[in-house]
Amino acid sequence: MANNDAKLLLELAQMRMWDKVDDAFTWMYTQFHIDEYPQFKDRYPRGSTERRKFTTVCNFFELAGVFVLRGYLSEDLFFDMGFGLDVMWNKVKGIMPGFRNDTSQRMYENFELLYIKHEEWLKKNPPKLSK
Repeated sequence: MANNDAKLLLELAQMRMWDKVDDAFTWMYTQFHIDEYPQFKDRYPRGSTERRKFTTVCNFFELAGVFVLRGYLSEDLFFDMGFGLDVMWNKVKGIMPGFRNDTSQRMYENFELLYIKHEEWLKKNPPKLSK
């Protein structure tokens, strides 16, 4: 693990705390409860504040996915921090097929691949603390 990995992780952590990003994460954690794309599309049309919050969170993980999957950021370092990756992917996974059909088949693929890689990492890295 290089110093660049630590610097990049710190930059992601700072980005996560930007007001716009923090507001989007808070909204996703507390108010986003949609499982199917038609409902998402009706409730959050393009240009809506909520749609921007949704894309802000997805874009954060898409960016992190590019960094981890391309080897610019250690997966151990990122996954140890997590940023709520598993919670957020589980919130969006049900709408993603429809979202991709409506936009691009490659939309947020790095976010999804990051989640898959995280699941593999969890199997090899049990919790550090036990009950």
